[in-house]
Amino acid sequence: MFFPSMREMLTYLEAEGDVKRIKQEVDGEADVGAIMWELYNRRGSQAPVVIFENVKGRAMPLVKNVYGSLERWALAAGMEAWRGQHRYKEIREHIMPLTHDQSRWIDPVIVKDAPCKEVILKGEGADLGLLPVFRWHPSDGGPYITLPGCVLRDPEWGHNFGMYRMMIHDRGTTGFVANAAQDGGIFAARAKQRGQKTMDLAVAIGFDPALYLAAVMKMPEVGRDCEFRFVGALTGRPVELVHCETIEMEVPASSEIVLEGQVHLEASRLEGPFGEFTGYAGEQMNQPIFKLRCITMRRHPSYVSTTSAHYASECLALHYPQPTAWYNKMKREIVGFRDAFFPMAGRMLLVVIQIKKRYPGWGKQALLTALGSGFGMSILNQAIVVDEDVDIYSLEEVMWAVTTRCDPELDVLILPPVAVNALNPAARARLPKGPELGYTDFNLCSKMGIDATKKFASEAGRSRATPETSRPGEKDLQRIRGIWSQFGLD
Repeated sequence: MFFPSMREMLTYLEAEGDVKRIKQEVDGEADVGAIMWELYNRRGSQAPVVIFENVKGRAMPLVKNVYGSLERWALAAGMEAWRGQHRYKEIREHIMPLTHDQSRWIDPVIVKDAPCKEVILKGEGADLGLLPVFRWHPSDGGPYITLPGCVLRDPEWGHNFGMYRMMIHDRGTTGFVANAAQDGGIFAARAKQRGQKTMDLAVAIGFDPALYLAAVMKMPEVGRDCEFRFVGALTGRPVELVHCETIEMEVPASSEIVLEGQVHLEASRLEGPFGEFTGYAGEQMNQPIFKLRCITMRRHPSYVSTTSAHYASECLALHYPQPTAWYNKMKREIVGFRDAFFPMAGRMLLVVIQIKKRYPGWGKQALLTALGSGFGMSILNQAIVVDEDVDIYSLEEVMWAVTTRCDPELDVLILPPVAVNALNPAARARLPKGPELGYTDFNLCSKMGIDATKKFASEAGRSRATPETSRPGEKDLQRIRGIWSQFGLD
């Protein structure tokens, strides 16, 4: 089952009791962020979708937390829903085969009529003040558009569909984070190299649910309509796009709202800070500006957004698809690779890798391969490698391995500082600005690898192997699991 639009998914979720409507008036800046924070504290990943129907000073309802649970995440990917279980691995295995098998990808199609064209506002009518967009965290530098589907196009590479934060400066202007390490920054840099002073940009809000997953993934190649073609394969039908009104661009036809305009590549402005997925206020950055030309929307649209700094927020959950291409790469390059997981608590800066270790030194080889990869160098701060007997989805088991299988002097690798994502809160310094770096800065941070595998007596510096673990035999455990219901212990 796939939902061709966000509102159809919301209708389904509401029928399932997974939507909470708040009818009383709320203050967008003072109330919404605090309500969502407390909801995450109380319900965590089981928090429902929240629709604020009466936002002070705005006519549109405000939708939050659509992707706050892996269950809804799975629904968007076409999987069967479930309740109360962590199944990140199953979702990843469902999506991953398609990321590199481009023979199955389906080109998008252009349609003439689209729901997002029911209302068209140009000139003075195109006003960002119509949207229920606010400071979602007290430290934010301004109101932020937080779940935008930004559509860019390169004459050689085709479309890129990504998610980049956009701070509203005034009723017709926002920032556009052209991070040098992300496709948005790459497209902007290529446009500048071609001598362009502006770059067309369309911003979709509230679009096909499966497209949200693609918008945050690291595709195996840049551009070439990757995200649209991938979602075509995932859903088994081409993504429907429609031409914009004022720029040469196509956007998802089912969008609730579309902003059309241009990024002014030679006009920059300070934006930020912003409460990022790391849990910290992301620093201010000098970014190009986006000038609004036109707003198109459905009749009675809903505005879909997120608050991002809480560990249980949908912003962090939506980072789960990001390393899919990296995971495929590690399967090929790490000897004995079995699995890898990015715990929510690590905010995507930590990965736990599971290997089948046969020879001395394999744990450190895995660490160096993971941290030395492109994704590892730019994103990761730490990596932990463990054996097959450790459940990498359990932080308790991972910490048990770290504390009982790691001699810090012998088993902790410290890599020297390298350039990392500008939003990395652990970074020690910001690299000097230079024309080769594009718009955003890179920060400097070292890396740490922890070899928490069982050690052979022959490993460097040792004369003693890790003791055998004390636990029931696997055959006995499998037998007991098969007849577990007989004991009435649930």
